[in-house]
Amino acid sequence: MTAIIKEYRHHLFPWLRTLLLAVTGGTLFAWIQIPLPWVLGPMVMILLWSKTLRIPLRWPAGWRNAGLIAIGYTLGTSFTRETMWDMVGHLPLMLAITMITIGCGAGIAWLVSRWTGLNYRTTLTANIPGGLSQMVTLGEEIRGIDITVVTLFQVTRLLIVVFIVPFLIEWLPEENVAKMVPETMRQATTFTDGFLFGSVALLAAWAAWKLKFPTAFLIGPVLAVSLLQILGFEAPPLPPFLNHMGQMFMGAHLGLMIRTEQLIHQRRVPLLAVLTALVLIVISFGISCLFTLWTPTSLTTAFLSLAPGGMAEMGVVAQDIRADLATVTGFQMFRVFFILIFVPPFLRWLFKRSTNTDHKKSPRSLHLTRRDGGNK
Repeated sequence: MTAIIKEYRHHLFPWLRTLLLAVTGGTLFAWIQIPLPWVLGPMVMILLWSKTLRIPLRWPAGWRNAGLIAIGYTLGTSFTRETMWDMVGHLPLMLAITMITIGCGAGIAWLVSRWTGLNYRTTLTANIPGGLSQMVTLGEEIRGIDITVVTLFQVTRLLIVVFIVPFLIEWLPEENVAKMVPETMRQATTFTDGFLFGSVALLAAWAAWKLKFPTAFLIGPVLAVSLLQILGFEAPPLPPFLNHMGQMFMGAHLGLMIRTEQLIHQRRVPLLAVLTALVLIVISFGISCLFTLWTPTSLTTAFLSLAPGGMAEMGVVAQDIRADLATVTGFQMFRVFFILIFVPPFLRWLFKRSTNTDHKKSPRSLHLTRRDGGNK
């Protein structure tokens, strides 16, 4: 009996507390009409609770994954054959913009390394917008990287983007957004259609997880539902209740990501994490303005497509304001896959080369020191 009580105290009660905070935050933000209420509301409420009352909260990874599946399904319904061919035509532009983004991150990382004394391995991994979990995992695999700094930078940028971008979008011209309503947002025909497409999304998430895809519970449903859409099958839209629930699950997860102890031991790093995130947002907005000159894309859609946030987060914002969801998802997905496929091997090669160079220099430096001492 005592063991059961302890189990409830350590697992069930913190989870119920977190769920209640998430529902309260989402409802409150929706009532006062804050942008992206079912993501920002739970995130703010949980963040404030965990940093003030110090009463334990808990949000299992499975709930966050369930939210990603719901969001991935919605993103997948935005794809059609027409949007696919549009994405294929944009591939050179996608590659160029991704390379520019990585280059800007590398330059910022060099400056941060000079200002803080942190090694370049750490600052470079921290400033590449390749997805929070993926870059943190990469930092754990490469020796010499301060994983606390990497996590702090990646989490800070993600939270700032999620907070700032929805409010920035409010200032952009509405006429460019109104016409970008996805064509596939229609009513479900039967319960069977919804059940079948939902089952496909679940199976795709499981398969992507087994195949070790990046952000598998998001990418799997996006790819599966997109493929069905491209083949001519019409996926019914996700019911609003499930849509809000998926966003709420993700918002609760984001609210628990920042840990206070990470801020105590690093004095200048938190400020630099905020500044670098803001710089990347400004750079992305500048590139977005150029993007609208090269293509007929609206500024809102371009900004969400290039913003240095996660694909799920930017996709949710795009859905909320009725931007071109297919374009946003396509650009964000391309950047995620490009960075995760090509950047980790390159970083390993680069860091291994720098380590070998340091090892080669060290014996020579020691020899010169001894020779100089002997001459004296």
